[in-house]
Amino acid sequence: MKTLMMAAAVALLAAGPAMAAPAAKKDKVVFVEAAPVKDKPAVTLDPAKAYVMLRSDAAIPLHLMRVPSAEDQAKYDELRADALVEAREKYVKKKASYDKAKIAYDKTPKGSPKPELPKEPVEPTEENFEFTPFGLLTGVSIGPLNRFAKGAGEDKVSTYVQELTPGTYRVYGMMSVLPGGGAFGSCFCMGSVKFDVKAGEITDLGRFVSKEMPKREPGDNAKPMPIALDYRLPVAGDAVDARLQALPVRQASLKPVGKLPNYFGMTIDRFPAIDGVMRYDRDRIVDLTAGN
Repeated sequence: MKTLMMAAAVALLAAGPAMAAPAAKKDKVVFVEAAPVKDKPAVTLDPAKAYVMLRSDAAIPLHLMRVPSAEDQAKYDELRADALVEAREKYVKKKASYDKAKIAYDKTPKGSPKPELPKEPVEPTEENFEFTPFGLLTGVSIGPLNRFAKGAGEDKVSTYVQELTPGTYRVYGMMSVLPGGGAFGSCFCMGSVKFDVKAGEITDLGRFVSKEMPKREPGDNAKPMPIALDYRLPVAGDAVDARLQALPVRQASLKPVGKLPNYFGMTIDRFPAIDGVMRYDRDRIVDLTAGN
């Protein structure tokens, strides 16, 4: 999908109806535009767009979420405020209808069947009003389809190149978002990394590499073992597809980023610890980039 657009009436993708995001229909804000770079003989960069490159030993899905800039946050806050105004207007109508029904209910003669009384609406306030989280309006899915390149022979590495709006993004999970709003995979909700992508550049996000799976106990045939991958930072000398060699490719500068809710109700995980970037002390994220 070329454009990830926030319409004020967009509902939360998959966290359930309680988290729906009503808002003013007149408002429409584009926070992120994203599209995979296709496997074509020649590649030209749009100077107004940023690009992310990812390699993996297997065809995998990776989901990014934009970290809001000050401008993004101001727009988001304005949309939420407008949505709250609209929700309050709807509440006034629902409350008037309820009050009318309550009067009829209370006036029902003793011994007569009472009419059905609807549930009393709850007044939306700044504290209880739930609006679609920013990250769910700015998701960027990379893979497992739309590979830019696939290695031949012994080199089975898949390469993905994604065009997206310049800014800061976090890796939310190794997951795929389905057209209906559901998702499968796992989220890096307990800790992850963020990185900047700049206009006119390809940011090399590194590589997921296969790791040896733990051996099964004898007789354990319950389920096939899943693919297991470790993460490796990009390093100087990493092979780059010939079509990209003349283009500006910059190694990603990763920073640890805190926890996020499990919006999609998936398996909860965390991004692998990275030398020089972060480690974990139980469930606490330790920033190893401080001062860099």
